[in-house]
Amino acid sequence: MLSHLEVKKHWILGTTLVLFFVFGFHFDVWGETTDASVDVITTTSTPVIIQWAVPQNRVGDPGTNDDMLFYLTVRTASNADDVILYTQTDLATTTEAGTYETPILLQGISPGTYDIGIKGGAQLTQILNNVVLGETTTTLNFTQADNSSLKGTRVLLSGDVSGDATSPATLGDDVVNSVDISLLIDALDDTDATGNGIRSNLNQDSAVNSVDLSIMLDNLDAEGDN
Repeated sequence: MLSHLEVKKHWILGTTLVLFFVFGFHFDVWGETTDASVDVITTTSTPVIIQWAVPQNRVGDPGTNDDMLFYLTVRTASNADDVILYTQTDLATTTEAGTYETPILLQGISPGTYDIGIKGGAQLTQILNNVVLGETTTTLNFTQADNSSLKGTRVLLSGDVSGDATSPATLGDDVVNSVDISLLIDALDDTDATGNGIRSNLNQDSAVNSVDLSIMLDNLDAEGDN
């Protein structure tokens, strides 16, 4: 029969072996290291920045009032089957120039060709088709359909103001409909001191008014790209 001291010794040795085995260290019965390999899990990601993404009908000079809440999606290329492979987990905001220069890491997306969508705070999804993503940072220009470098004329259609806008899942339903009209009417004549405090203030002036309603009605029944 083992003494109390021997039992304690064997318990300590066994516990030590189990702990080291869990962390990838393998020992022989005498407690000597035979393999000290550790498995490392890597995650693929491709970085992107936004050169321009311009909301529709903003007041002021171009590039001075184009800030926008947004998130990105990555889809299979050429709208082959419209499978969304990645959705940005947190909302971000572009600058007043309509840019976002902090690299966004598209987690789990390997280098290759994809369609990239951007959904705005009150804007419908706009997609760039066949964007080639690499290991280095890719620049996205949503004002050009072909993602070329010059600033183009494409804008994100406005009017989708449903949802509480606290996450990508609640940033509208990607269609302009009666729900959005009802929300805008509820906010009609509300003042917006900062210009970007009320989503129904589509043109980002100082109030929600008939101009915003007109923009929304022009886009009634429009849906985001898919």
